[in-house]
Amino acid sequence: MGKSQFNIQFGGLPVGLHEFEFEIGDTFFHKIEDSEIQKAKIHVKALLTRQNNLLQVHFDISGTVDLECDRCMKEFDFPINAEADLVIKHGNPEESTDEILVIPEGQDEFDASQYLYEYIILAIPARRVPCEVDEQKFQCDYDVLDKLDSLSSGPAEEKNTKNPMWEKLNKIKFNKN
Repeated sequence: MGKSQFNIQFGGLPVGLHEFEFEIGDTFFHKIEDSEIQKAKIHVKALLTRQNNLLQVHFDISGTVDLECDRCMKEFDFPINAEADLVIKHGNPEESTDEILVIPEGQDEFDASQYLYEYIILAIPARRVPCEVDEQKFQCDYDVLDKLDSLSSGPAEEKNTKNPMWEKLNKIKFNKN
């Protein structure tokens, strides 16, 4: 596998603060298998603090990600603003956790791409309905919503009929109270 453009080379850097910048675009997400993100324009600023025995990296992530509305499937640009911290130290890589990356002794660089992907995914909300946040900026596609409503609803008679199983359960429930 080739060298990643998201490698942070810290070998030879003096103790102190060092800044790295990355641009993340569509190709970054296309390389990741099963990524739900296909279009993005994200800027990452990584502030690395080198100490004698460990490194601390503060990531500042900002930009936009192209998502689909959960309600009408219309695409929209979602603004991403996230910060994350990562501690890197040398030792046994099996001792790594979510917040601490342990790399083998003698290694003087690390690939930040997996961490950047995870930080971006965590910055995206689970529910993506932008019209609920700002109805002025984004309006759902009402043609799609009408079509979905017509497909999901059955005849009007079905809606009004009562299920006898639920009636029996309700009687049991209300008799206990």
